[in-house]
This record gives sequence, structure tokens and C-alpha cells, in this order.
Amino acid sequence: MRRLKELWFWWRESARRRRIIGLGLFLVVCGGLLGSIKFAPTFANVDETPLNSAVSFSTSNTDDSSGPGVALTARQYSSKTQRLVMQFHITGDNDDATEASILPSDLDWYIKTVGQESASYQVVPTTTNHYVLIVDHLDDNFGAIQITVENRDKTVGANGKITKGGSAQLVLKNHPSLDNHNLEKLSAKQYAITAINKEIEKQQQKIKQNKQVIQVAQAAIKTDNQKITMRQKDLKYETDSQRQDTLSGISDIRSDQDTQRTNISEAQKDIEKRQTEIAYMQKKQTAINDGRYQLPKPGKTQIYQK
Repeated sequence: MRRLKELWFWWRESARRRRIIGLGLFLVVCGGLLGSIKFAPTFANVDETPLNSAVSFSTSNTDDSSGPGVALTARQYSSKTQRLVMQFHITGDNDDATEASILPSDLDWYIKTVGQESASYQVVPTTTNHYVLIVDHLDDNFGAIQITVENRDKTVGANGKITKGGSAQLVLKNHPSLDNHNLEKLSAKQYAITAINKEIEKQQQKIKQNKQVIQVAQAAIKTDNQKITMRQKDLKYETDSQRQDTLSGISDIRSDQDTQRTNISEAQKDIEKRQTEIAYMQKKQTAINDGRYQLPKPGKTQIYQK
């Protein structure tokens, strides 16, 4: 009888422990599920805009999509600083830094977050037709970013018809490869100055290439002059038929020299244009640095509603 009581007591206590352990495991599993819902990245059910793929400004009165548009050219995110940096280029426009037809004041930017509360953002015009979008306080569980760029610039056709600028919409989705812990957290002013420096370096490289073109063309002209001199000396020793061939060859050489002179002229013009662009960008850089050029103020992103 005593043995039965001990067995009953053991069974009752074991059942109680099993219930406590089971309840504990249940709570742990529920907590894990809630945590994964809260902290795991959420991916929006939308198509992502590929890099360097221009999205044309759509218009309400034309089906033509060949005009200016917006291309996402670079993007980096740091979960450490909760910052997303994107770079954009206005395509199909005049890339001359001194003759922009779509000015920053013609564009309105609307940023929406998908999968989290609103964050702060700032659009920074860097060089002509290039923009940097900085989004701060962006949790690593954001699903996507939707960028809408409205172009308020209007064009007048040959028939006097006014065409609205239209708008373009781009989407960047969150994915693990986007995270860059080494992303430097620069100020808007620093991003603008850095971007201008990079563009100046590109223009200087183009100038260097043009100078090489001029150097090669000048050397070719000098060599052609030597060929012409030698052939002219041989004319008095040639028969009539040989003279005709020699004169034809001299004509071809002079034609080549004309082509080389055209190459030199075009290269010199391009150098002058790029030097003007560099001077323009350096002037803007100085104005940004000392505060005379006011960058756009930060704003708050909207929350995407399906």
C-alpha cells in the first residue's frame, strides 16, 4: 500500500513538472515567433528597379517614353548606422554641366517606406543631373523604399502644344547583399563635395585622353609631311604614269592630314568645354562649402499604403 502511494505521488509530481515544462516551451516558441515577425526583414511584394535602368517620366498627354527619365545608379545601406544612400542620374537630358534643361527646382521627390514607420531623408543635388538620396533612421527590417520623382518642367512643341514633365517611380527592395557596415556616414554637404570631386576627376581624365588624341594626330601630321616631301623629290625621276600614282598618293596623305586636323580641332573644343565644366563645378563646390549654396532641407518619408 505504501509503495502504491509513493508511485501515485511520483506520477502526480511528474505530471505537474511536465505541464510546467510544456507551458515554458510554448511561451518560448511564441516569443520566438513574435521576435522573428518584429525583427526579420519584410520584403514588399513589388518589382525592384534594376540599377542603371532608366525609368522615363510618364506624361498624361503622350505615350512617348523616350524622353528624359531617372536611373538608380548606386545604392548602399548600413544596418549599423541605419542609413541608406542612393544615387540617381537624370537620363536623356543635356549632360553639359553649364546647360542643364531640368533643374533641381523642377523636380519634386516623394519617398515612401514599406514595412516600417517613417524615416528622415534628404535629396542632395551634386553635379548636374546627378542626385544623392540619403535616408536616415531606417531599421534593417524595412521592406522596400519607393521613390517618386515628379518633373514640373514643361516643354512647348512646334505646334505650340505644352507637354507636362510627368513623373517616374522607382523601387529599392531590402536584401542581405545591400548591407554595408563600412558605409561612411557623411553629411549632405560632404556627399555633395565628394561627388563633385569625383566628377572633376572624370572630366580631368577626359581632358587627358583628348590631349593624347591631339599628340597622336600631331605626330601623324608630321610623319605625313615627311612622306609628302620624299614623294615630291621623286617626281622628277618618274615617268608620267608613275607621277600620276605619286600625286594620287600625296593627295591621299593630305586628306589624312585634314582628318587629323579635324580630330585635333574637336579634341581642343572638348577640352575647352570640360575645362568650363570643371570651373563651374569648382565654383559650386566653393559655394556649398561656405554655405552660399543652400542644399535642400531634410524631410520625412511617407508610409506606403497598399
